[in-house]
Amino acid sequence: MHKLMFLILISMLSHQGVAAQRIVIAGGSITDIVFALGAGKNVVAVDSSSTSPVAATKLPKVGYYRDLAAEGVLSQHPDLILALQGSGRPEVLTQLRSTGVQLNLYDKPTNINELFNLIAQLGQDLNQPSQAQRLINKLKQALPPKAPPSSLSALFILSAGDRGITVAGPETVPDLLFGYTGVRNLATEPGYKPFNREAMLVSSPDFLVAPSHVVHSLGGPEQFCQQSALALLPAAQQCKLLVMDSLMSMGMTTRLPEAIAQLAAYREQSTL
Repeated sequence: MHKLMFLILISMLSHQGVAAQRIVIAGGSITDIVFALGAGKNVVAVDSSSTSPVAATKLPKVGYYRDLAAEGVLSQHPDLILALQGSGRPEVLTQLRSTGVQLNLYDKPTNINELFNLIAQLGQDLNQPSQAQRLINKLKQALPPKAPPSSLSALFILSAGDRGITVAGPETVPDLLFGYTGVRNLATEPGYKPFNREAMLVSSPDFLVAPSHVVHSLGGPEQFCQQSALALLPAAQQCKLLVMDSLMSMGMTTRLPEAIAQLAAYREQSTL
């Protein structure tokens, strides 16, 4: 407690006479956008979900955005904290605000319009509205038209283990990517939910998609495909697996056109 009070005092003193902002970010989508706006030079720390761009990964970490600790954030002496809704516990946010640090909370974007709104809001808050509008226009030009529905089906696997699998259904970024590329998502429950093994075997996806952090934690694509929960799937037996960057495939970022292109290319490869 004494250490926390000391950090609070230091943080309050550090705000006096400081010209340049020291920004701490909690939320990978926000980090991605702030750097794309050219404001990365003022960012002094990020959370562990901030895996893009490369420059952000070299900054000090303040933990995972949903489990922030006031001490870790205040140790970076910020005068501005940009965070996604759901960051930290209410008492942690109260502690941060009590220092006089400006704390801005933003809704997590779940569709393209919400991504554009977040970019515009961050541009306004960082006094870079023109840069934000240019970024929005650039993304609009880069986004391809939606592909017509194809006969291919897939599942986005968030986890696979002895307890079964968890997949991405409607109202998730992976579902949006499937929709853009004309791939039928076999998961029909909104959000990230367990998927019934029997239903999975009956539906039999043509290929699987998984975030890189999950695949790497299991030892790589081959080990991922050999998980017992997936063993009876032909797609797993042949390891028809697209491994995508975790933030790019699960978060609404400025790399959305890249994510769509990557999935579209794998879809085309799967039809050969």
